[in-house]
Amino acid sequence: MSQQVLTIHGLIDIDRLEIEDVVTTGDGYRKIATEYRLNGELVRRDVVANALRGPGMEGQPGKLNG
Repeated sequence: MSQQVLTIHGLIDIDRLEIEDVVTTGDGYRKIATEYRLNGELVRRDVVANALRGPGMEGQPGKLNG
């Protein structure tokens, strides 16, 4: 029995799907999207994102009591 993948059209045998990983790197992140296509139609997309660094802590200190 072939492995099946849950898609917008229900369960489909993985052998019938075209699977592609799309990797994007931006300012402070790296994203991997796995796209599943059936006859050219996008039927599922899974995304994992990694933070490469934390958010900036820039700013100016305020004054207390005026």
